[in-house]
Amino acid sequence: MKQNTKPSKAVDAVELSTAQVEYIDNAIGYELQVIEMDNLYNQDRASLKKLLHENVALALTDKPTYTSWNYIHGLFRDGVCNATGMEHASFDKNIWSDITSNLESSYDLVKPSSPNKKSEQKSEQRQKIEAMTDAELKAQGKIVELAKREEKRIKNAEKLEKQDAKNFIKDFKTSMENLAKNELDFAMYIDSNINKIREDFLASQS
Repeated sequence: MKQNTKPSKAVDAVELSTAQVEYIDNAIGYELQVIEMDNLYNQDRASLKKLLHENVALALTDKPTYTSWNYIHGLFRDGVCNATGMEHASFDKNIWSDITSNLESSYDLVKPSSPNKKSEQKSEQRQKIEAMTDAELKAQGKIVELAKREEKRIKNAEKLEKQDAKNFIKDFKTSMENLAKNELDFAMYIDSNINKIREDFLASQS
């Protein structure tokens, strides 16, 4: 059989887990067995196709990205085409289209939309800015970014202060409750002399 010499379409590389790679290898093996069988329906062929679809679904995971979908598609296609000499176009039309149809109906898996290039560029730019120091931002004249960063710091500090206050109130309530249970007289003394304790504290601060 003529070997497929058509180069694969370039796709971004994706780091797959060991399990994902095994699922793809399994799927390729099942597909090759399906191809060797008669096209007529029989129980063995149906079982193989079920295993095939299941392994492709497991390789994709329940939340595939646009890039990982394309990458896994490419791995699966290359494995089958290199073993059979099938052309990529024929594979996509006769095999992959059937698989994707089953993935949607049986696993609710559909190919994600292509990411917006402008959004990607903005995200990359934002990551670069966040990685810069205050001095680097100032040196590049990014005064607005410096102001945004300082505003964020102030808000984070205020948020942290409020959370600290909430945590203290919770701990204080627990402490007073334990004091009332274990040292009732002392707790009653504090409650009766709360104003004097406050005055002594304010005097110590002046």
